[in-house]
Amino acid sequence: MSHSRLLSGSGSLVRAVFLTAALGLAAPVLAQDTAVVAERQAILTQMLAAPTDRELMRRYAALSVQLRDFEAAAATLERLVALEPGNSSARLELAVAYFALGNYDLAEYHLQAAQASGALTEAELADVVRYRNEAAALDQPSRFSGRLALGQAFTRNVDEQGPLASGALEWRLDMGGANADDFLVELAFSSFEPGNDSVNSRLSGRLRAGPEFRLTGDAYGLRLQPYVEVRAIRYDDDVFGDYNSWEVGLALQNPISASLTVYADLSSGQATEVEDFGQKIDFSEAEIGATWRPSRDTRFRATYALTRQEGENGTVQDVKTVRLSAQQAFDPGIKALPRRWVVGGFGQIESSMIDYGGFFDEDLTDRALGLWLTAFVTDEIFIETRATRISSTSEVFFGTFKEEETIMSIQLGWEF
Repeated sequence: MSHSRLLSGSGSLVRAVFLTAALGLAAPVLAQDTAVVAERQAILTQMLAAPTDRELMRRYAALSVQLRDFEAAAATLERLVALEPGNSSARLELAVAYFALGNYDLAEYHLQAAQASGALTEAELADVVRYRNEAAALDQPSRFSGRLALGQAFTRNVDEQGPLASGALEWRLDMGGANADDFLVELAFSSFEPGNDSVNSRLSGRLRAGPEFRLTGDAYGLRLQPYVEVRAIRYDDDVFGDYNSWEVGLALQNPISASLTVYADLSSGQATEVEDFGQKIDFSEAEIGATWRPSRDTRFRATYALTRQEGENGTVQDVKTVRLSAQQAFDPGIKALPRRWVVGGFGQIESSMIDYGGFFDEDLTDRALGLWLTAFVTDEIFIETRATRISSTSEVFFGTFKEEETIMSIQLGWEF
């Protein structure tokens, strides 16, 4: 359900700003992507005229990886390895392509052969060890992954600071079958405690569980997950709004290609306010969106959600949420660092129309813009900094009220 407070508290100009920002971020990537596609097509034309040219094969495979076309990369590298059985670097690249496709048995075969050759560099050997360990872990019937981050958050306008914590854990259990269906459990929490003098403390937790079915045996195809989710949110003791909720839903994910994935999530449930005589609130939500990855290092995501909440006291709230986000991985240029860094940003508008049982109405608009940088110092340890600007406008019959806040944070995290 909506992350806003229950039954609480987009303009065209703001939508235009977000759209312009998204297009501005996408423009250089689109140009780069178009250039890579054109170059790969030119290389393919040359390969047809010279099918045994090894240099053309290497270049075509590298461009295919850049475009996330791992099938094309694997097919080309298979030909190259057949022509050059002793080319351990090409065999390593082939293993990585199979790893990206989820074929861990073939990846392990080529990783083992490349490692046994004795011809790899120290850096390539380190890659082999990392990929073999990851492939072995991902090929287990029971798999865990997640992240944990601890740090400090600062609010500018109300001049508060306090410890910030967040974490997520995912457990997948292979249910067998030809299409590698999993039972999936997701657990997440976040906490901000600015101090005893503040009313802005917040603790939230979420647990979702359900089977995930792959409806085809292909790398791309529909995935379907019926699920049950429970959630709890607690604010400061002096602030109303604490609640517990449950919901049942259906999540759909369709990786149409290596670069484009569309998804949808439909759910319905009930929330109960924790305060004495707290009301029960029925809610339903529909969410659709798409993720586009024009290259291995670039990702764009767009989401549109509709939520309806109906309280026992007659209050009805309809919420519309639009969110755009983008992120780019890059090489920081420091040889001692083993992993690329990630920079990203997002924009979100949440518009609510609230009917307080026929007594009066309220139009509430929340806007947020944010930037973040995740700097990996090892394969698993990272430092993450974030800055978010939030504004809220409430319009009721007796006036208009506005609030703004800037939140900055820095966290030390572990990804596993």
